[in-house]
Parts: sequence; structure tokens; C-alpha cells
Amino acid sequence: MPINETEYQSYELSYDKIVKNTLASSDAMTIRFINGLFGDDIPLDASVEWLDKESVSDSFKAIIADSYPKIGGRMYAIEIEQDGNSSDIALRVFKYSTGGAMLHGMKSAKDELLIDFPQPIVIFLKGTKNTPRSLKWRIRFADGQEITLTVPTIVLSDLSIKEIAERNLLPIGQFYLRTFDKLTARKLEAFKAAGAELLQAIKEAVLLGTIPYGTGVLMQETVRKTAENVIRKSKLKGIGKMTTNIEETLPYIDYPAIYKKKEEDARAAAAEAMAKAIAEGEAKGEAKGEAKGKAKGKAEGMMEISLRAFINGYIQGRDLTAVESMLKEFDIPDAIITAARQQADAERNGKS
Repeated sequence: MPINETEYQSYELSYDKIVKNTLASSDAMTIRFINGLFGDDIPLDASVEWLDKESVSDSFKAIIADSYPKIGGRMYAIEIEQDGNSSDIALRVFKYSTGGAMLHGMKSAKDELLIDFPQPIVIFLKGTKNTPRSLKWRIRFADGQEITLTVPTIVLSDLSIKEIAERNLLPIGQFYLRTFDKLTARKLEAFKAAGAELLQAIKEAVLLGTIPYGTGVLMQETVRKTAENVIRKSKLKGIGKMTTNIEETLPYIDYPAIYKKKEEDARAAAAEAMAKAIAEGEAKGEAKGEAKGKAKGKAEGMMEISLRAFINGYIQGRDLTAVESMLKEFDIPDAIITAARQQADAERNGKS
């Protein structure tokens, strides 16, 4: 559709795929997201295992896809429902009791059981005056009894971008511009300002390391495609140029330059930490008065810094091959690098 001689694209965004791919790119980001939803304080180095992912339809209509991350021994269910007719999207997250199932640890001989029902929360990506700010779910049991459960909701349009970023909800906050659909001339400047602020929030999260670099790149594309979809559907005139590569409407973040700067800073910090660890190890070895003490202490220092690099790589969702390459640049022997990665793997997989 040409608007002001600009051809606006229309993108079919599979929101469930985007959310899943975003969360799966970093264990720490998944943990931050869950903590932000439920107000929990799960340690960022807790183990994250995706137990199952339901197939995703390619039709983009009434897509329902479920996934089940197990975090620190507790299971969660994430359900995303996209209604192709009304364009409403709801994300439901359930937090189960420790162990992952309501009947975990049930003893058949007991005549009375206490069963923990999963704790739900519902997020609406769009919001109107009719969107519920809390839900009542009536739960009916096989014996005819019913209970009413109050379910908290999050309406994305009720939150500021700052609040979304502070609560680590950017995995769904990347769709924030969708809250302006239907876009009107009166909302246009707010729409542009929100787009710029959202892209800046994602950039800052990348710089802080709470969002991996590659995920930030994909989030930016999602923001811009969402914006273009909203503009195209609005049929407005006089809105200025807007494509995924033009900066007049939304700023385009130069992530390769950011990545290069982050890598340079990381290498400088790693080099400093490496030198310190080696020096401390050598000093300990010399203090023991052993002939081989200095060399042994140096090896221990190299092992310590290598192990820390791999553990941090897991937490930050980094490519561990890049971590290995960096360690080799510091002349760390291959045997130490291999041993450090194996130990990091064992510590991560051993967490419950």
C-alpha cells in the first residue's frame, strides 16, 4: 500500500515463535522474565530446561502454542493465543509447585491431600477500556464442586516502557507498538516517541547484558515490523516515511558497532582479570616454597578465570565458542580450556 509515495510492508508475525525464540536465547533472560512476572527472586544461574514445545501452525490464524520451561526444579507453562479475527493476543503463564506437577509426591495411602494449584498470570498485548484488569476463573471439579480463582493480569498498554524494562518484560514488551493499533493522527507523535524509547530500552538492555546481542538485533526488527504493520493498517496520510531501514520515523540502532565495543570492553576486562588471577596464583605458589609452585599457581589462576568465563557465558547467553577463542588469545592452554568448560557444564547441569 503506497502512502505518501512510500510502500509500506505487511508482515505476518508469529508472536508465539518470537516469544519462544527470544526466551530460549538466554537462560538468564528467561529467569529475569519469570521473576518480573511473579515478583520472584530465582538466581540467574539456576538451570533452565525446556521440556516441551508444541508445534506451531504456519497459518497465523488462531495459533495456540505451549511451552514448558523448568527453572530451578519448578515447572512453568507458557501459552500464547493469537486470534486471527480480532487480532487479540493473550499470553498465559502458569507457575507450578516445586517438582513440576500438582500431584508430585502424592502418597496413595493418605486419606487427605493438599494439592497446590498452579499460580497463573495473564498478559494482554493490546488493551482497551473493556480489557479486564483481573480475571475470575470458575473451576469445576468432577464431584460438582466449584471454586472461583482471581487471576491477576498485565495489560501492556497500561505500563510505561520504563516499567517494562525495569521488570525485564521486554520479551513481550517488544510488541508494545501494537498497543497503538488502531493508530490515529492524534496518537501519531506518541507512537513515534514510544518506538524510539522502546528501541533505546532494548539497546540499553543489550549494553547491560540482560539481553544477548543477537536477540537485541532480532527484537529491533520485530519492533520495526510491528510499527510498519500498525502504520499500514491505519491508512493515515502525512505520517512521514517508514520502512525497516529508514531512520526518519524510528532510530535504527547500529548493533554491529555496539557489539564491537562490548567485545573490546569484555576483552580488556578479561585481560585485566586474567593477569590478576595469574599473578595471585604465582604468588601463592612462590609462598609455598616449592620449585614448581609458581607454574602450578599460574595454571590454577588460568583455570579459575577460564571457569568463570564459561559460567558467565552461560548466564549471559553468549556463544561459548567465542569464549573459547578469547581464552586462546590469552595463551590459555587447550587442556585448561577444555577442563574449564567441562566443569562449567557439570556445575550447570548439576543444579536442580
